[in-house]
Amino acid sequence: MNEIAPAIIAALVIALMGGALSIFVVLKRLAFIGQGISHAAFGGVGIALLLGVHGATTAGAMGQLAIVVAFSIFAALGIAALSRTNQGRTDTAIGVVLSASMALGFVLFTFVESKHDHDEHGHAAQGHEDQHHLIEEILFGNILDTTWPKASIAIAVAIAILVVVWFIRRQLIFWAFDEPVVDAYGLHSKRITYIFLILLAIAVVMAMQIAGVVLAAAMLVLPGAGALNLSAKLRAVFVYSILIAVGGAAIGMLVGFEAGLPIGPTIVLIQSVAYLLTLIAKAVSARLRS
Repeated sequence: MNEIAPAIIAALVIALMGGALSIFVVLKRLAFIGQGISHAAFGGVGIALLLGVHGATTAGAMGQLAIVVAFSIFAALGIAALSRTNQGRTDTAIGVVLSASMALGFVLFTFVESKHDHDEHGHAAQGHEDQHHLIEEILFGNILDTTWPKASIAIAVAIAILVVVWFIRRQLIFWAFDEPVVDAYGLHSKRITYIFLILLAIAVVMAMQIAGVVLAAAMLVLPGAGALNLSAKLRAVFVYSILIAVGGAAIGMLVGFEAGLPIGPTIVLIQSVAYLLTLIAKAVSARLRS
């Protein structure tokens, strides 16, 4: 149990963070921005590998994380800037940044592999295997590999994000529901947008560190979308979102451990089932009222 304790605690805290953020993501229709950021992080990983910064040591892991976070923030702000200069076409901006970032990442992966192929010490095969293992972990993650140092960073950052969201919650709620009039009240919608996108980018990278891109993207959509099916009252929506996120993570880990399934995708499947159940509950409630 001690071996998996950091994985369990980190996953639950990350889920709590996702449950809180996903309400704003869904209300602002930013689901694909989360997807774009999570995949754009490939570019940051590629840059880290090119610079020789990797997770083989604690210092290397911290350096790699810093580069990926910085690149992801840059990608998020790039999406926002392109959206504003392209008549609000966020989908186009996401497509451009996502495609360019992933292409950059894979080109750099290939370039680093080619350098390993010419390694005079004959470690090419091992390097090649390590690169593919890294790509697999980025995509699907491996919660069971989470160590206390890695979990501690993720937990600290997740708590910091939740604290920031709590302090600016009124501004975020106003922005999420009625952005066009935010500036009229002196709140600066562009600044709020950039703050939220920075928080979103950091949250995505933290989730990727624990469970990969699949869970990072899903945690920002499924809890909030499900919660909005259950209630129109904001406080209840937040409670439902957090319950779906944390409950889905707990049940997903339990099912994954017992059945020997990959934990990250199992959590996503459980949260997806929860979302489908909220759709059914919404339909039944509408029929009973009619």
